[in-house]
Amino acid sequence: MKKETLLILINKYLSNQATAEEEELLLNYYNTLQKSELKWDELTMGDENTARAELYDKVLLEIKARESAPKRIIFLRRWFVAASITLFLVASSLLVFYLKSGTSGLLTKNKPQSATGNTIAPGGNKALLTLANGSKIILDDAATGELAKQSGVKVTKAANGQLVYTVENASPNSAASAEVAFNTIETPKGGQYQVDLPDGSKVWLNAGSSLRYPTNFNGDVRSVQLAGEAYFEVAKNAKKPFRVVSNSQVVEVLGTHFNISSYIDDTSVKTTLLEGSVKVLSTKSNQSKLLKPGEQSNINYLSNSFNIQTVNTEEVIAWKNGYFLFVDEDLKSIMSKFARWYNVDVEYAGNVDNLRFGGMVSRSRDLAQALKIIEQTGNVKTKIEGRRVIIMP
Repeated sequence: MKKETLLILINKYLSNQATAEEEELLLNYYNTLQKSELKWDELTMGDENTARAELYDKVLLEIKARESAPKRIIFLRRWFVAASITLFLVASSLLVFYLKSGTSGLLTKNKPQSATGNTIAPGGNKALLTLANGSKIILDDAATGELAKQSGVKVTKAANGQLVYTVENASPNSAASAEVAFNTIETPKGGQYQVDLPDGSKVWLNAGSSLRYPTNFNGDVRSVQLAGEAYFEVAKNAKKPFRVVSNSQVVEVLGTHFNISSYIDDTSVKTTLLEGSVKVLSTKSNQSKLLKPGEQSNINYLSNSFNIQTVNTEEVIAWKNGYFLFVDEDLKSIMSKFARWYNVDVEYAGNVDNLRFGGMVSRSRDLAQALKIIEQTGNVKTKIEGRRVIIMP
């Protein structure tokens, strides 16, 4: 499809003028783009974080111009699809996008961001790896290349920073009889990391999380233990289910994409399915339920209630894609996510229980810039003192 054709489709899609066939064509292209995992080319596209941050600011301006929450949510979905496609339609140093009004705007590359008085930088790729023998490796300080060998498995830090496990012994019998060694990767507040497991499964860890896993999946089940939040892309293996054990639940899959949020300081553990199917077992009530794509299970830590609802999956995995996405979310939930990513404490100087917000914020923004976006609603003010954020309604 030519770029000019795509831009026309995007413009019609945002202005609700696209036919059913045109919408299907655009959404199919969007799905293809996601699966292709295209990489950002800074030589022709400019700085990725700057481009995304500017685009999200434009989205926020559009959201503020809308009155009813349902319309904002629908438009946000449309904008997300259109923006995701447009980010890869770059000519020279300029990125063209279309607003709902039909007017066009330009995003220039390497536009400097405004300075802030009290800057707290965003999180980044930070993690601590604990090997089976107790040795600890700070991954953000470790050089690229081989880090360790254990039980016939090579542990490597790739050039893009991710951790990769490679089974060196190709003999199935030898692999099955090898001693099982367990590793643990932990991300601090202000950290995130990606791990490629020995079976080819990929795991993205959010801030303040940990994953314990074997260096080789022997036996009939591939089992890992999670605390915090992670996004999983599990390699298919119909003969060997993949299980994730977390607080109050066990999730079992054969091969699929899903997100689990099981922070102990939240009120519940949430599992969100993006494709395929998963079985969620509550270890408290011994109930199990199957999820369909777009569904989220919610097991409350206190009441042990076990519910399933349909959710916006893009909102759930926004953290993995480099931004925060809030759709009618309460302020305390938003600030809890900020606290983990920016490694700060939050204090409330007043009652904010009824305050809810919607919008997008790039995770590459520093804390002051992220808070400023919330302040622009006029409903709350913030103050940063050291690594403490004070919220004032």
